[in-house]
Amino acid sequence: MSRDQSRSLPKFGLLTSPIESVPDEIVRFHRLGFDYAEIGIEEPNATPQILMRQKDEILSSLSLNDMFAIGHTAYWVGFGSSHEKVRRGWIEEAGDMIHAASKLKIELLNFHFYGRHGMIGRTGQSKNTFLRNFTDAMRELTQFAATQKVNLMLENAPPENGAPLESIECFSYVMKSVPTLSFHLDVGHAFIENRIKGVRDYIDAFGDRLAHVHMHDNHGKQDEHLPLGKGKIDVREVIRLLKEVNYDRAITFEVFSSHLDAVRSMRSFSKQWNKVGK
Repeated sequence: MSRDQSRSLPKFGLLTSPIESVPDEIVRFHRLGFDYAEIGIEEPNATPQILMRQKDEILSSLSLNDMFAIGHTAYWVGFGSSHEKVRRGWIEEAGDMIHAASKLKIELLNFHFYGRHGMIGRTGQSKNTFLRNFTDAMRELTQFAATQKVNLMLENAPPENGAPLESIECFSYVMKSVPTLSFHLDVGHAFIENRIKGVRDYIDAFGDRLAHVHMHDNHGKQDEHLPLGKGKIDVREVIRLLKEVNYDRAITFEVFSSHLDAVRSMRSFSKQWNKVGK
């Protein structure tokens, strides 16, 4: 069944590389058969300032290729830092990212729930400080994003190497404290946390706020970003869980091995999507 014959399929996209030209990536993704570009807003070649200089070219490339864009920021942004000047600096930078997204007509922009800096989270006090600071930043930024007509979403991060903060427990604290924040499910990250139950737990908790999905594979220990079928994730079960909450929006194949592997993953996912019932 072709993409045109199956209206129930979500839209499929790829994440741009921060070392490539965004306008060129848009053309490349269109030729590969994807519906949209997830534009990475990060250094070295896609900072907000660089993207603003390329704004007209990016918008023209999207229009000519009949594509839309979603925004993606770097995972290491330090919203939870107890160094207040650093934290305020990141909030200001995030404001620039939101403004750039708005000018590029990006309506959906992610930030990561990431706290793997030094020994943060190893004590109860540092954990509480991180959660309070991160939550305050998300509350402030979602309010600003609303004025820019941008919807912010929070992506779950993988709890590798015993990281104490990247967990559904801590993630839930922020999501419950900022009800206007949408949910960005990274399937591979959730799988590292608690295998397929981890994916199910996140969808059960925040399926009604699910705005975007990242799809890739791994073996349950490291964030490998493998093509689908090369790790241990049960793709059919993931599809079943997504269909349970009637998810039909956008899915980015965050496969880092090659564009060809991402295309193969998309095609495999499409076939399985059409076979899996609710």
